[in-house]
Amino acid sequence: MNLKSPYRIFRNYFFDYLNSRHSNIKVFNSQIINTYNFKSIIKNSIKSHWLYRFINYRKYLNDSKSILSIFSVNGNRLAIKFNRSKYKIFYTIENVHERISPWNIYEDLLLDDKTVNLSLGFDYIKHEKYLRFPFWLMTTFNPEDNLESIKKKCDQINRHSININSRTNFCSFICRRDYFGDRIFFYNQINQIDNIDCDGQFMHNNDILKNQYNDNKVEFLKSYKFNLCPENSNYPGYVTEKIFDAISAGCIPIYWGSDNCPEPEILNHNAVLFIDLKKNNNSILQLIDSLNQNPHLHKEFAEQNRLTAEAPDIIYDYYIQLDRKLKEIIFKTYL
Repeated sequence: MNLKSPYRIFRNYFFDYLNSRHSNIKVFNSQIINTYNFKSIIKNSIKSHWLYRFINYRKYLNDSKSILSIFSVNGNRLAIKFNRSKYKIFYTIENVHERISPWNIYEDLLLDDKTVNLSLGFDYIKHEKYLRFPFWLMTTFNPEDNLESIKKKCDQINRHSININSRTNFCSFICRRDYFGDRIFFYNQINQIDNIDCDGQFMHNNDILKNQYNDNKVEFLKSYKFNLCPENSNYPGYVTEKIFDAISAGCIPIYWGSDNCPEPEILNHNAVLFIDLKKNNNSILQLIDSLNQNPHLHKEFAEQNRLTAEAPDIIYDYYIQLDRKLKEIIFKTYL
């Protein structure tokens, strides 16, 4: 075994612990704070972490000396073994079922780990220790939200009045890399219609997102007609922030993922353009071209309700279920 590997595992664990040493809520293996750069890790605060905020806001641990630790997939499983917290929560924002991915080591969602009290993910499965809580909830809504604020946010998304004059750009595609060779296929398909702006690492050809919008993706997308937003892999229920960022910005999403049936109770699929992997997409490409060329058609399509009428109640129910699970764990109350 490479001796650097266990050293890095322990070092990352130590940095994560150090970053939350003054709190009884700790975060490990998270994208937000997981880095080899010690100075960067100190500058990032766990107080920005969605689950930390959800738990802290509801004061589950205010009168307790017990420690609750939160673990994600961006690090080694040994971090969970090192940890001796009374309560442990695991969550994934990645497709852990893709076998050639680095996250596949978490495919079991730690459901058989007796030290883990709760696992959160995107799978549609039933297990006493599992709750479906997809990542888009954490990027689209705030952990402090209640039903009224969720309704307000959903109403804002649905009531987009599209100003054609401000949508001067064709399509944006923002992602870090092409893990499995799927994204280059989608890029090539849509780029036949008009030039795509890529402000992420993948196919990078534009710096406006960083230079003019300080990496505020939703504000940046408000100048685009379309947002190409495929997932990095396909799996039932695996829906990330990508399509929700697009609809929040008023873009027309061009989407692939979750068997092209993402969140059917939440999203109005008539307001989404679905593209298929390595299939004949001529009809959808023709529609995109027509919407791009015809401002009236574009406005009509883009101003459809993006979310279903039931969406606010369904979204708030996720909050209720998470709150219930945490109370069961911490207070041993079964509601």
